[in-house]
Amino acid sequence: MHDLHVIDPVSRIEGHAKITIALDEDGSVARTRFHVTEFRGFEEFCRGRPVWEMPSLSARTCGICPVSHLLASSKTGDAVMGVRIPETAVKLRRVANLGQIIQSHALSFFHLSAPDLLLGFDADPAVRNVFGLMADQPELARRGIRLRGFGQSVIEAIAGRKVHSPGIVPGGIADPMTDETRRELLAGLDEASETAAMALDLFTGILDTFDREVRAFGEFPSYFMGLANDDGLWEHYDGHLKVVDADGAVAADGVPVADYRTLIGESASVDSYLKSPYFKPAVEDGA
Repeated sequence: MHDLHVIDPVSRIEGHAKITIALDEDGSVARTRFHVTEFRGFEEFCRGRPVWEMPSLSARTCGICPVSHLLASSKTGDAVMGVRIPETAVKLRRVANLGQIIQSHALSFFHLSAPDLLLGFDADPAVRNVFGLMADQPELARRGIRLRGFGQSVIEAIAGRKVHSPGIVPGGIADPMTDETRRELLAGLDEASETAAMALDLFTGILDTFDREVRAFGEFPSYFMGLANDDGLWEHYDGHLKVVDADGAVAADGVPVADYRTLIGESASVDSYLKSPYFKPAVEDGA
């Protein structure tokens, strides 16, 4: 008979989840499960919807990275309609995505990770959160909040709203950017760049103090996939699919994004709404 411990909800994550831990009679961990408790169903309720509704629907997949889903859906709509959108619209879409990258990374570091990294894993859980960080290091917290706010302002300026924006659509962008808005965004770049550089220096400066956690916590071999350009470097809007293994060796490259199903499979779990993606060629080869 296992002694079952449940952590519900799991906090400081982007979503809804719980963890169950089963202990043996001697107190050792027999089994641990991570359960995503939120039912989604997007693949089903999007079936049969008009193409112009899809960006708005798919954006609801996430409130933190909706621009990714807006772009994927809108680019699919571009292809369905057989249109090549204006270069200005491409640039605005790319900038909106960069705004999302800024705000989501700021959220991840300052709001979700910094309470552990800066207050310490042994700090009282009641204060080991963003509010505790604000009390302990108010200037750092303020800069982190402002950095995230800048990223959201970029999204709002281009796409009409900070979250689930209506302005990224099949065919391009709904509204042009005004020169006044462009100047306002440029005025915030220096502070945003300084804060990002400060956060990077801070993180690299304390990383060595967490050597044990880095080597042990969540350490397992995995494949990594992303978009790459023709030079094999990082891309975030166009490009092809590139996969590397745990050692950094290239496992797949130059795969058109439309052929993603040749690389990615999904498995379902009986105790979670989360599907687990896997690298299909490795499974087929028995790796």
